[in-house]
Amino acid sequence: MCLSTVYIQSGDQRTKVMQDVAQMEYDQEGYLLMGLLGDQKFVKGTIKSVDFVDDHTVVLGKEED
Repeated sequence: MCLSTVYIQSGDQRTKVMQDVAQMEYDQEGYLLMGLLGDQKFVKGTIKSVDFVDDHTVVLGKEED
């Protein structure tokens, strides 16, 4: 099973937001992250990179106000 870990990056700093993410949905200002067991988290940002092969990671860029 290939679940992903989502990080948010601000400058050179990368912070883990959620692991074992099974689904992501775009919602106007950001993304709704959904875990395999039904846990959810909303994160504002834009996609910077996605790695489906090696690390199974999604990196979001933090939106500046």
